[in-house]
Parts: sequence; structure tokens; C-alpha cells
Amino acid sequence: MKRILLQIIVLFLSTCFVIAGQSDSSNIQENNLVCYKLNFRTGDTLIYHVVSFDSVVIDYAEPLLKNRHERVRFICDSIKNQRFYLSATLLHYLCFERSGETQNVERTESPWIGRKVWFAIDSVGNRYALGYDDSTKAALSPGGAFQPQLFFPFQETCKQIDKTWFVESLDELVENGFPLPLVKQSSLFRAGGVLDTLEEHCNRFHYIKTGQGSYKVVSETDTFRVTNIITGYGVYDISSTKNIPVHYFATVEQKLTISAGDEEPKPGMHYIGTYYTLESYTEGIIKPSKGPQRKSGREIWKKQK
Repeated sequence: MKRILLQIIVLFLSTCFVIAGQSDSSNIQENNLVCYKLNFRTGDTLIYHVVSFDSVVIDYAEPLLKNRHERVRFICDSIKNQRFYLSATLLHYLCFERSGETQNVERTESPWIGRKVWFAIDSVGNRYALGYDDSTKAALSPGGAFQPQLFFPFQETCKQIDKTWFVESLDELVENGFPLPLVKQSSLFRAGGVLDTLEEHCNRFHYIKTGQGSYKVVSETDTFRVTNIITGYGVYDISSTKNIPVHYFATVEQKLTISAGDEEPKPGMHYIGTYYTLESYTEGIIKPSKGPQRKSGREIWKKQK
């Protein structure tokens, strides 16, 4: 069933991919090859401004509409065996909500603010380890257990423009909540071109995906569980010189089943559109074998507001 749905999405979005490839054609390299790679130094600090639009419907009730603004910080704490150990923290949250006659409700608090998590990835996004600074209190990020994440496996480095590749993965979304949300997904990627965006030369790829997710919280008195079926689309831009994500757009459609205790499961839908934009990048420490040592914490990229 999953593969059939993926084929339908491929047919539906194939035109979008062709158009995207044509729009990048004026900037592609002569050999028609684009390479994708993540790279960090110990101490690298990246702060992203994240804007999301949510539409949530639970048990056929009035839709809840959200406009979320967040600032998320990623720090490369260490590097071991060519794996980057990154920590992630939600620094700031502002949300405007409306549902039915209730309009323009402003929220600035979230139990996820300040909760530090960490995970280890390689240069193509594969994950190897993860953890929480606080694993005693259950909490979710403002976008829920299955909102799009900035770092995910794409597993390929160099591809010809418009070439596709297929990735299957079990993603542990430590950035989204505790206990750990899980998504088993299949993604079809397509190599885009080279472009200039946010004053940075970037290599772009696109993807479409389908998947199934699960999130479960067990307490002394009750059990809460959410399962879903996910379809999504994304556009990802990696700096060709710094090898860090500069911009990421993703859409997700979730068909939810929500269970609480012995109650009858409730259906739901959650649509998310998310934009990650690099706000600032501070370079970490480099210790060369010869010559003077580079200073720590030099800010080398900052988005002009």
C-alpha cells in the first residue's frame, strides 16, 4: 500500500520536479554533477528561524489554525569517528492561533523551550545515537511528534541533475519530544541544481515521502498513543562552501489515530508547512597541525534583517 501511494505522489509531483530542474539549469555545473554533504567543526553554532503553518482537525471538530515562529539552536558538541554530535534547543516560541469564533490567541510558552536533546549524524544525515538532558518529564515540541526535522538521512553524496534515488529509514525524532517519536518512511529524492539563496551558493535537492509514525506516553494512571500515516514533500538547500543547511521547506500531511486509556480512538488530520531559514552561523574551534590557531566563536554568517 505504501509503495502504491508513493507511486501516485511521484506521478502527481513529477511536473514540479521537472520545472524545478529547469529553473536551476542556468546555474548547474558543466559536468551536470551536484554533491551533497554535511560538515561541522566542534563548537559550530547554528540558529534557525522556523516559521510553520498548521491546520489541525481532531474528531471532525472545528479546525485549529496556527502560525508558529520559533528559534532553534544547533551546536556541534564533538566529533568522533567522523560522526557529528549535535545538540538542539528550542530558544523562543511565538504562536498565533484561531479556531471557530476564537481568533488571534497568542501563545509564548511551551514545555519544550530550553529542553536540550542531542543526536549523532554522519555527512549524509544517517543517525547513530541520541539522548536527552532531561528524560524524566514527557513533553512535545510545539509542532507535535511528527513535525519536519532539519536533519534526516539522504544517504547520497554526488548525483547528476534530475537523477533520483530512494531511501528507506526508521527516523527517531528526538528533537520532537520525549518519549521518543518514531517514523518509518520511504523517500524518493531528486537532485536539483546549484543556486544562490540568502547570499549563499547552495546545492539543492527535492524529496517526496510516505511513512508511518508512532508516539506513546505511559503514566501511572493512563496511556496516550498517537499513530499516523504521513505523506510529505520538501526542498533542501545546503551551502556548497560551508556544507551546512541554509534553507529547508517541507510540507507534511498526517492522518492521525489518537487513543487515550480505554476511550474509543479518535481520528484526526494535521497539515504542516514549515520553513527553516539560517539566521546565524558561528564557526567553532579549529586546531591546525601547523601555523596559528584560529580564534573560537567567530561569527561568519548572519542573515540581514
